[in-house]
Amino acid sequence: MKYIVFISFVVIILFLRRYIIQHIFTPKVKVDKKYPNSTYEDIKIELSIGTMRGWLIKSERARGCFLLVHGWSSNKSDMLRYVDPLLANGFDVITVDVLGHGQSESSEKQVSIESFVQSITATIDYLSKRPDINSKKIYILGHSMGGVAASIVNSTDSRIKALITDSMPTSLKSISNSMAEKVSLPYIPFGWLFVSWFLLRGGVFLKARREWCLERILKNQQAPSLAVHSIQDKKVTISNVDVLLNDSNFKQVIKVATKGHHNCVKDKNFWDNVFHFIANHEGDTVDEVY
Repeated sequence: MKYIVFISFVVIILFLRRYIIQHIFTPKVKVDKKYPNSTYEDIKIELSIGTMRGWLIKSERARGCFLLVHGWSSNKSDMLRYVDPLLANGFDVITVDVLGHGQSESSEKQVSIESFVQSITATIDYLSKRPDINSKKIYILGHSMGGVAASIVNSTDSRIKALITDSMPTSLKSISNSMAEKVSLPYIPFGWLFVSWFLLRGGVFLKARREWCLERILKNQQAPSLAVHSIQDKKVTISNVDVLLNDSNFKQVIKVATKGHHNCVKDKNFWDNVFHFIANHEGDTVDEVY
């Protein structure tokens, strides 16, 4: 009898392992349902571990370039909600599919936080080599997991002019909840095991523990950083901004009242806040905000 129980337990564990790998660790491949309203250039960035694809949308002025970084299981098409006001205010925009997401391919067995970090760094490298881009003014706007990865890059890379995070998780528990989406797992012990397994499969467990300590990263942002978060976000709750307010060097944290995890940009003051933040930290004046 005990052997039957043991075998049943093993079968259940293997089933759960397969389910978690397929439905949580592996982001859904999303096709582009929307395309930019303005003329755009299809871009391709070759890395040793894969090929990234994205869109570069030029404005009429070379005020700077915004890199838009999507969240887990999302893609570049989902970031189009940010594009038009940036173009109207003179910023070029580049939005890419992170490695292992959308149309970007990855040879790595596991998409992880490292995939996001590598994708951001590779895109900055790409922009720095283009003579038609104002590479001295590269800004990043990262949503959710994209904001976490952008913060990691911003803690060491001096090429970023300013960072805007939207609905960013600030703890491993919140990252777990964000990635799991509709799957509810108690963080102790299941959520912790989930995150640990995710980091192990991505080959970055020790790196995450030693180099990507979020508490340290959030204190060491190189470029001025602004966080925007909704008080009604149920996926990554508003409590995530506590560490930003109390124990980080983020210059500003703004709470908005829009519903959901993807709607901060719908707040009527979102773009006023973003453009004034940039201007205040660069000594510029703000043009009309759309």
